[in-house]
Amino acid sequence: MESNSPVMINDVVVGSVGAMKVKGWHADVEISVNRDVVVPANVVASVGQTSLLGSMHLELNPPLGQTGSGRLQPGATIPLARSSAYPSTEQTLSSLGAVVNGGGLGQIGEVIHNFSAAVSGRAGTLRDLLTRLDTFVGTLDQQRNNIVDSIEALNRLTATFAGQREVLSEALRKVPPALDVLIRERPRLTTALDKLRAFSNTATRLINDSQADLVKNLQNLEPTIRALADVGPELGTAIAAGFVFPFTQNFVDRAVRGDYFNLHVQLDLTIPRLKRGLLLGTRFGQLDQPLVPMPGEPYYLRYTLDPLHSPVRPPWIDPDALPLPPLPGPPPYQASLPGPLPGAAQLPGPPPGAAQLPGPPPSVAPPVAPVPNPGPGPLPVEGDG
Repeated sequence: MESNSPVMINDVVVGSVGAMKVKGWHADVEISVNRDVVVPANVVASVGQTSLLGSMHLELNPPLGQTGSGRLQPGATIPLARSSAYPSTEQTLSSLGAVVNGGGLGQIGEVIHNFSAAVSGRAGTLRDLLTRLDTFVGTLDQQRNNIVDSIEALNRLTATFAGQREVLSEALRKVPPALDVLIRERPRLTTALDKLRAFSNTATRLINDSQADLVKNLQNLEPTIRALADVGPELGTAIAAGFVFPFTQNFVDRAVRGDYFNLHVQLDLTIPRLKRGLLLGTRFGQLDQPLVPMPGEPYYLRYTLDPLHSPVRPPWIDPDALPLPPLPGPPPYQASLPGPLPGAAQLPGPPPGAAQLPGPPPSVAPPVAPVPNPGPGPLPVEGDG
């Protein structure tokens, strides 16, 4: 580059290059720009080639991807870190010559020849391959949205992993001790797996041997299971009622209100009611009825009556028993006068026309009380009570 070379901003000439000096193995170049030109403070100075003939120019442009900010004051210096140079024509041709001569470019013909030999005679296969490749690419194109969603989901997953980096790091730090424990327990794990293999073999033989019986049992259970399925609604109702027994669900819903319970009970605790209900079949149900002794009672209480009330009560008669026939009584009593003694004088009879005195009335047998029928079983025996 020489003095008076153009200075350009956005490919527009805005000034020229002034004096150039060497300073510390680097060129120190002074430039001048037009007064109405605003040079950003963050510009980068780049030396480039204007034409193939070798003329050079200096560009002042903001860094790539940034916008110009501020204003470069007169007399300011652009540091060496913010300067660069474009490759020249000589450098480009030299690099291209190195690629052509020593980069294997001369083997392109051999590569093309080998590729032609490989493709020769396989046109149909290549055509089919291209068709399948076209189908594959078309399918990928149809699934573009799904692929994008998958990539976004993967991005969210990686973001989650990034947020849990400390947790993952702690887990990775704890993995080696866990692996050491597994290594120490390797013999037990191996033994357990071997036992599991033996159990699997035994279970397989058992299932194979009992397969027919198992299938038969399942077939026999089919009617029962079908019947259970048929009564499924009723079974559910019965189970629901079992939890609230002896009440009903409707009663519980109406009676239970939060933490309290409504209950209305009518109890008849009168003695006649208790004797007819709760005490029925015991000694207190009917005091004058002989009962079978209770277990554990003394022997003298067996089939006995109440010694306090039995003497003054009429005998107990079973209302379900048949009436007893009357017992035969003794013959009626007849009084006879003794005849005259032998050798005694016979008294004269009454005169004719005299009234005859009436004789004594006939005697009547006293009534006999009926004997109670105690029913089947041993007769009651009066004892000391």
